[in-house]
Formats: sequence, C-alpha cells, structure tokens
Amino acid sequence: MSNSSSMGNDKKNNNPKIILTGDRPTGRLHLGHYVGSLKRRVELQNSGEFDKIFIMIADAQALTDNADNPEKVRQNIIEVALDYLSCGLDPSKTNIFIQSQIPQLTELTFYYMNLVTVSRLQRNPTVKSEIQLRNFEASIPVGFFTYPISQTADITAFKATTVPVGEDQMPMIEQTQEIVHKFNTVYGEALVQPKIMLPENDSCRRLPGIDGKAKMSKSLGNGIDPLEVIDEYGADALRLTLITGNAPGNDMRFYNERVESSRNFANKVWNASRFIMMNMEDKVISKPDEADFEVTDKWILSKVNTLAKDVTENMDKFELGIAVQKVYDFIWDEFCDWYIEMVKPRLYSTDDAVSQNAALWTLREVLKKSLKLLHPYMPFVTEEIYSKLVPEEESLMMSDWPVYEEEWNFPVDENIVDHYKEIIRGIRNVRAEMNVPNSRKATAFVVCEDEELGAGLALLGHAAQNMAALNELVIQKDKSGIADDAVSIVVPDATVYLPLEELIDFEQEIERLTKEE
Repeated sequence: MSNSSSMGNDKKNNNPKIILTGDRPTGRLHLGHYVGSLKRRVELQNSGEFDKIFIMIADAQALTDNADNPEKVRQNIIEVALDYLSCGLDPSKTNIFIQSQIPQLTELTFYYMNLVTVSRLQRNPTVKSEIQLRNFEASIPVGFFTYPISQTADITAFKATTVPVGEDQMPMIEQTQEIVHKFNTVYGEALVQPKIMLPENDSCRRLPGIDGKAKMSKSLGNGIDPLEVIDEYGADALRLTLITGNAPGNDMRFYNERVESSRNFANKVWNASRFIMMNMEDKVISKPDEADFEVTDKWILSKVNTLAKDVTENMDKFELGIAVQKVYDFIWDEFCDWYIEMVKPRLYSTDDAVSQNAALWTLREVLKKSLKLLHPYMPFVTEEIYSKLVPEEESLMMSDWPVYEEEWNFPVDENIVDHYKEIIRGIRNVRAEMNVPNSRKATAFVVCEDEELGAGLALLGHAAQNMAALNELVIQKDKSGIADDAVSIVVPDATVYLPLEELIDFEQEIERLTKEE
C-alpha cells in the first residue's frame, strides 16, 4: 500500500524528519482514534513538514493479547486500512504497511531484549496499567510484557525522529529513548533518538472510554463505534451529543442516554416543523406590516434576532458547545414550548386573517433562522426541513447566515412576554401543588401598577386561557374585588391572585376529609 514516489527530498537531507505511528488491528477504529490520532495524522501528512511518514498496522503486536484469536486480528487488518483511507490518509504521501510483513522487526526486538531488565519493564506505568486492565496479573504473556521493546524496534528500524502519541503512551516512548541511548553507548551512534509529539489539544491526549476511567480501547471493548450509534440514533444526534455540554480540556462521559436525548430534540424540531408547514398549506403568506404584529410575534422575532448575534459571537470564539446550547434552549423552550403554544388560538381562528397571516409569517421566519443556526451541528435534518419549508431556495448550505438587525429589536415586547411567562409558570405550579385538575377552570387576577406592562399582559389573555386553564385573565391596578382567601403568587412587578373557591370544590373536599377521619 506504500508509495515512495513522494517521500520528499530526504536523500538530499542529512537529517530527514520521519514520523512513525500505527494501530493494533484488534477491532474497528473508533471515535477515540479519530479524535486522538487519525485527524492529526492527516494534518501532519498534508503539512509538508516531514520527509517521510510511516503508519503501521501492528498485527504482530495485536497478538500479544489476542493469541487465541488470530482470525480476529487478520480480519481487522483490512478494516483498519479502510478506516485509514476513509479518514484522508493518502498512500501517495504516507507509507502504510503491515508489521508482520517485515520479519527484520522481530529480529531487532530480540537484540534489544538484552538491553532491558525485567524490573525496568515492570516499572513502566503503561505496562502496569494495561496488565491490570486486562487482568494479566496472574499470568502475563511474555509478548505482552515485552511490548515496549517491540515498539522500540519499530521506531528505530524506520529511523523515526518523531512519534505522535497520546499522554498514556509517553512512558513507552521514554523507554524507547532509554534503549536507544544504551544501544548507542555500547555499539556506537547508530540509532536515531525519537522525540515525543503530543496532541496540541489537551483534551485529545487521553480520550476516556464509555466507562469514564480507562482510555478508549478496541481490545477493552470500551470504545464507541460511530457507525453503530448512527444506525440506532442518527448522525445528527451523535454530532449534537459530542458538541453539547463539551468544554475544551474536560473529559466527557459518553452515555447512550445523551444520544437518545439528542435524537428526541431532532424529533422535536421535526414535529414542530411539520405542525408549521401543515398550517401553511394552501395559504398565501405575505410579510406583515409592523402594526400587524402582535406582542408575541415581536417577542420571538426579537429573541431570534439576539440569538443570531450571540451564537455568531460564540462561534467566532470557537465556543461551539455554548453556541449550540443556546440554539437548543431557544428552539425547545422559547419557540416550541412557548411561542407555538401562544399562537395556536390565532392559527385555528379564521375570524382574523391579518393576525393569522402575521402568526404564520413569524413562525416560518423564526423556523428558517433557527434551522440556519442549528445547521452546523445537525446538517441532515435541518437541510431536509429547509428544502420543504423554502423550496424556492437551492439549499440551506447556500443560504445567508442570520445576522442581527436593529429593526427587529423589541425590548418592550420582550419584557411583557417574559413577565407573562412568569405568571403562567406561577399559576401552573399552584395548580399542581393543590392537585387542581385541568378541567377545573379559574379566573386569574393580576395586580400590576405598571400601565405599559398591564396593557401588554391584557393582550395575552386569550393565550393564557389555554396555557393555564383559565376562564379569564383580569389585569387591574389594585386588589379591589379580590377575595381575602385568594391564593397569591408573587412575580416580578406584579401579584397574581386565584380565588380559592374556583380552585377547590369545598363540598368534595369536606367529604374526602370526613372519609379519612
């Protein structure tokens, strides 16, 4: 698989820069390999900084703890090679070879064994931890025990000057350096002293497995096969899981439940989009005049406008996890749980065509911008929805990125709806605490001295009836006409009162208490 035509001008260079690295074919390469090494290898290959790059499929080393299953190793040689090619390793630039095809490596290993003591091998931290992980304490295979010596043979045979490794492999390369030093002292300067190259990103130095403890490993079975996860949950769900809640430098425990949650979010976006497009069918939707927008429309348009600015700033700083979390929270909470619920009465009513058009235009516009902001993280589901929502455009990938526009900033309307949300939450909490069934309607009195806020809340009375199981939402400046035994709910800049007799059936409650006695 190797090609020496483009190895660089190393013959003219007395000190060629050479990389050697590789993988044991004990299973299909997983996510940890790509994040921890494969991506970096492709970057090094294309950098032009090195005269030669050798990547070894270490089948002989794989037998050190798989001697009873050679067929497994043999089959995985092809799988690993295909993974290399699919990740971007180019045989015209990188020499890919199979370890067992070079018998001289075994001979060199034999000579190096005379330069290392058993006690030194036992002190190697990587060897010690690997023995414990594989439960080899009672009977350690000799080949596995001498793994660092075999690795030294591979490195020195190809005169590697640089060895890219993860943090856990540093003791192995340090032992290689010791063997090289001892060999050169005894036999003269013959071997090249290799240098360690750690990943530039600290979080890639040791990617933990799904147990959260050991390094992600094929042979330990604690790795993640992205293809299996994609088959079960979808590529978008996996992408979102890997980026959500992730911060540079922190280990992230992998749970299938987190991927399932991401899939549920994709379903949420899909179902919300279906609902919107279903209500758009057979309707001609035009951009409303500003006077036609209701307070809820201005609120959500202002929110998505600010979201575009915040997300762009986060992405410019490469704060991808923070950016997508903001998009996630906006779509799930603000857009789906609040705005769509608030405009449903307007969608179902045919009495006011102007209000219905404003609601549908706003739904479509906010969904368009939300899909664009979500697209870098969940490209497949967003592209599919966008192609149906905006069929006149070529592709979501080719569309303009949302930008902040001052004309869509409505702070007064944001303030009104934010207060409305607090009121609805307060009423829902009281009803839940008192076990009031949704079928039992009540009147809510909101005492608010702020005239502008009160007038805005009054416009949301119809939506409140559906969202909080109310007969009516009454806005007034004082407590006149409200019973003394009314249940009170304190929210910012207002107090909500719910008449006790409308929440509780006193006769039924007396009967229940009598039975309990």
